[in-house]
Amino acid sequence: MSPDLHSEIELLRARVTRLERAQQSPRNGRTTLSGAARYLGMCEETLRQRHARGEGPHRVRLGRHWSYAYTDLDRYAEDLAG
Repeated sequence: MSPDLHSEIELLRARVTRLERAQQSPRNGRTTLSGAARYLGMCEETLRQRHARGEGPHRVRLGRHWSYAYTDLDRYAEDLAG
């Protein structure tokens, strides 16, 4: 199996796991940038870069920090998978 195909399969497995977990216990509330990155299965820098390109999930500024609603993160993860 090629390394690219293997990487793509691993990404899909991670997305399925995340979506299944979200369906089993829907999360309410909000999280920080680091929590959002962990929830989406990516590093914080990747999430920052996506926001810089205008591609990241919806977020709200609360004081000096960004806040993400779990419902917005779930929607963003579904869009990535779709």
